[in-house]
Amino acid sequence: MIRTLIILNLFFWVPGFLLSNGAVPVEQSPEAYFEELEQILSELEANAPLVDEERERLNEKFAEVLLADSARGMKLILNLQGQSIYEDRPDQSFFQRYRFFGSAFVRKPLYHWGALKAESEIARFQQSISTNNYKFLLSELKSITRDSYLDLVVLRDQFQLNMDTLRIAEDGLSKIAKKKELGLANELQVNHASTILLERQIGIEDLNRSLTLALFRFRELTGWEEELSFFDQNASFEILNEKFEFNSSAPRLLASASSFNMEKIRKEIEVQRKRVEIAKSGLKPKVNLVGGFFQDQVPLASNEDSILRNNILLGVELNWAIWDSSKSKAEKLRALANKRRLEINLERETRSYRLELDGMRMQLESLAKRVRMTQELVQVAQDRFRISEVELESDRITLSQLMEARISLDHAKVKRLESICDYIKIRNRYEEMILMKYE
Repeated sequence: MIRTLIILNLFFWVPGFLLSNGAVPVEQSPEAYFEELEQILSELEANAPLVDEERERLNEKFAEVLLADSARGMKLILNLQGQSIYEDRPDQSFFQRYRFFGSAFVRKPLYHWGALKAESEIARFQQSISTNNYKFLLSELKSITRDSYLDLVVLRDQFQLNMDTLRIAEDGLSKIAKKKELGLANELQVNHASTILLERQIGIEDLNRSLTLALFRFRELTGWEEELSFFDQNASFEILNEKFEFNSSAPRLLASASSFNMEKIRKEIEVQRKRVEIAKSGLKPKVNLVGGFFQDQVPLASNEDSILRNNILLGVELNWAIWDSSKSKAEKLRALANKRRLEINLERETRSYRLELDGMRMQLESLAKRVRMTQELVQVAQDRFRISEVELESDRITLSQLMEARISLDHAKVKRLESICDYIKIRNRYEEMILMKYE
């Protein structure tokens, strides 16, 4: 059965807000708002532990290329000998002498039916796979670093909001305590205000623990040793948080997108093709060029002297494996089966990649709507809290109701920030997937 593999160029509709004249809008990436993150990303290749490990794998593949190429090259063997000879010839006195001579041999493959060249090409394909894997790992680390940094931004903002709420709770408890001294409040109200304050304190401790753990994991991932400041010089991220807008321009067409797995499978298919060539050469004669120079001494029977000879040889060597118990046949069948399996895998991976991009575009549309809704939610929550402050001053609502309005405002702001960060994460992932170039 013959299986035909059809590889289609992938064309994807890309939202217009992702591309501007074919370029990625850098000003919308997280590092555009935080110079600190830009520095972390620029030093990630030098600091991240995982990158060091993968860099050594690149060195390993480079050595394998040299090793495969060496099989096609010339080999020179030099031999030098020094000997002490003791002779006891009939009717002659015992004789001892020294002799020195050397030899040099050269061997170079001439024709191996493409097997040695195929081995070199396999090593280069595997080196290319390793290079692409290094680029993919670095890209993934940068994406994870951006995501982790944005998660820290959310946690830090949530922590600050809870600290502001804690101060409101402390102020509320202080006011109720003063009212109790004046006989305008009872012990139950004081206890209730104390409970609200303690709940806020517990929540802050939980957030502080989560923030500390997230910072530890971030440093472990990136190798970054300095303290994170989250400094935004122009307050641009704060402006983005308050007034996040979307470009509604028409989508544009992007061609020839490819994933890391797709490129890796294509390389592996080429490797199996080369293995078929190697298997076909298994039972064919291999021709090598051989040459050499060597010295020897021929003893004379008539006297104690010997003749020193210099010998030069040049010739062709033929090695022919006549029968290998179906080894080469089995290797060929295995390579063909692996090749067909990889071709099927490539078809599946191509469909999966296209579906993943479609899913990410739908996520972007959904998150854009979510951001707009959370912006409206924050506006409503702010109005509610502002009115609640006035109502509390007029003793028309309780401290509990004010705190409920404040907590709702905090939750709305956190949801807005989370939605914006989620949108930025997905967009950055999408851009990297469609714009990454592999060897």
